[in-house]
Amino acid sequence: MLPNLNKSLLDFCFDSLNSSKALDGWKKLYVGVDLGTTNIVVVVLNERGIPIATSMTSSAETIRDGVVVDYWRAIQEVKNNIQVICSKLDISFDEFSAFAVGAAAYPPGVHPKTAQVCANVVEAIGIPCMGLYEEPVAAANAIDLRDGVLVDIGGGTTGIAVLEGGELVYSADEPTGGTHMTLVISGRLGIPFEEAEMMKRDRSKHRSLKPMLIPVLEKMATIVKKHLSKISWHFNAPIFLVGGGADIEGAEGIFTSVIGYPVKLAKHCLLVTPLGIALTLWREQEKQGRKEIASAG
Repeated sequence: MLPNLNKSLLDFCFDSLNSSKALDGWKKLYVGVDLGTTNIVVVVLNERGIPIATSMTSSAETIRDGVVVDYWRAIQEVKNNIQVICSKLDISFDEFSAFAVGAAAYPPGVHPKTAQVCANVVEAIGIPCMGLYEEPVAAANAIDLRDGVLVDIGGGTTGIAVLEGGELVYSADEPTGGTHMTLVISGRLGIPFEEAEMMKRDRSKHRSLKPMLIPVLEKMATIVKKHLSKISWHFNAPIFLVGGGADIEGAEGIFTSVIGYPVKLAKHCLLVTPLGIALTLWREQEKQGRKEIASAG
């Protein structure tokens, strides 16, 4: 199915983010839109479920703690991403929208009307929104996690999700994330927030930043441990870190130490949720297509 069997879908997603051209041909387009506090990411799959184009821009303060707070600017940022993807596919926006269906996701625990705003953003750019998913469910699909714990460290919040047999059995969202790390760096070094954010994203700086970030990560890990203790989780399945805020050197070691159980950092952790949104959409649409063919037969 894949052009290179040695690559995972996350590898393709990463390559498609950095490529100026589509990675594969296409007849249909499945669009996953991830409205994050720090970044807005759009991932596009073809009819074979392969990531062929990805774009990412700053959320530009349109999203706060995973919730859309500036609706019109959020729409514009998604449009900016789609224009980048259209350039990679070498098509116009009208051609793109004619072949595309979309999906979005929302943080655990938000009000249904707040969640619906994420779908409305997709619809507002002229793409039918055929899926609206809870973020941890989508992320779990991207890493094929059916049993275990997903810790999604976003810009504004940290989501905790427990899955059993592919079903979400517990979820929570806590108000701590990558933005809080940036604030700590900014305060300790006396530099502007934007400069601190750039330092945090530069992995070559992580060793020097680690002493000031350890307490923040330990606090996050302690929160996760409390949630798992609250539901008497048996510590018998994997725990994964995902989200851009998890991409800090040594984060998995700190979580492992505090929780007392092995914690793994997912590959290309920033892209896990947006890929999962697109992949969940693709699987649902393919399943529906097979049902329609069977019914017609």
